[in-house]
Amino acid sequence: MMKHKLFLLTLAALAFCSAWPISNAFAAAQPIFWRALRPADQAKAKVPLSGTMSGPQGETLAWHGEAHPIELTGFVLPIDQEGDLVYEFMLVPWAGACSHMPSPPPNQLVRVVPEEPLHLARMYETVTVTGTLRPGLDQAQFFMIDGDRVLTYGYSINHAQVATVTATTDPDLLSLSPFGILPRQ
Repeated sequence: MMKHKLFLLTLAALAFCSAWPISNAFAAAQPIFWRALRPADQAKAKVPLSGTMSGPQGETLAWHGEAHPIELTGFVLPIDQEGDLVYEFMLVPWAGACSHMPSPPPNQLVRVVPEEPLHLARMYETVTVTGTLRPGLDQAQFFMIDGDRVLTYGYSINHAQVATVTATTDPDLLSLSPFGILPRQ
């Protein structure tokens, strides 16, 4: 009888210990900036209206740490939305990217599927996304008032945790007016 209790106690301890790292996986997420997603020799975009990076440089993916969860802050561009609920979105490094301005290069676009639908208060909401960043060029289509658009993105995060934020320390994150010329106040 004592051996049976000891066996059950050991089994319970193993089950608890093996589940603990899974539930705590996002607690150890590594905060990264947008520059970690592009090669070191690729310049940061100063003003998105000045043009986009295309060709091989914009398609070169620099992040390959898919074994570890990350945190990345950016702006929400909905891809799949119903009312104020967003089921899938692009995380972009500047407000207005893709809809009112040229799109960022693929290595500066992250497709996000949140764990739970995101309640979007306003267009280009600033959020921090936590999850496993997977590199790989792919395309997504989204609809705008003046038609649909296909974007090539370089990274994706599925089952992401998403939190709205009011401030960020990422020097690559650009908060511009919809006209792309004047910084927001």
